[in-house]
Amino acid sequence: MHRPARKLAVVVVAIGFAALPAWAIATPDRTAHHVPGGHHAHHGHHASASLPAAVFLPKAAAGNRFEIVTGQLAQQRAQSDAVKALGAMFVTDHTAALQQVTQVAATLGITLPQGLDPMQQAIVDRLGTLSGAEFDAAWLAAQLPAHRKALRLHLRAAIRGENDAIRALGQNALPVITKHLGELIDLTRAAGRHHSH
Repeated sequence: MHRPARKLAVVVVAIGFAALPAWAIATPDRTAHHVPGGHHAHHGHHASASLPAAVFLPKAAAGNRFEIVTGQLAQQRAQSDAVKALGAMFVTDHTAALQQVTQVAATLGITLPQGLDPMQQAIVDRLGTLSGAEFDAAWLAAQLPAHRKALRLHLRAAIRGENDAIRALGQNALPVITKHLGELIDLTRAAGRHHSH
């Protein structure tokens, strides 16, 4: 688990970082860039569309709760010591992140819904029925897309958060999410090599 921190570029290339320009300059109306006669009508407020705190904070909170719950399940039900250890890391890191999200929400007067979204809850419910090697495989399969989604969300917050607090949350979370994703990629590759023998 303990290895030198990866360069961000290494991991984000693995998840398709080429999509970044779309996040950075996404506009509500892409047809607004072109008008008849070959002239371009670029609307600055579209290009700089921000990510509202009221959108980001509930998603970030639910994502952190998902990682806490599934991290606890990994410690209880996993067969692999590596999965158990990674689950413990997730609980620690995402508990700290959830606390930060909650504090910012309180400061901004935004009420956070409790619990998970239906898709997250369905994954948790299924993982709760598994154990051993079957759990390990399902847990890794769920964690990779969850962390890719979290990386996209927090990268967008870092770039387009509507205020300094949201941008700071996004920026501060990126190294942690990147570390987790790198560990997940390593574990998935190791599991693939093991099963191929």
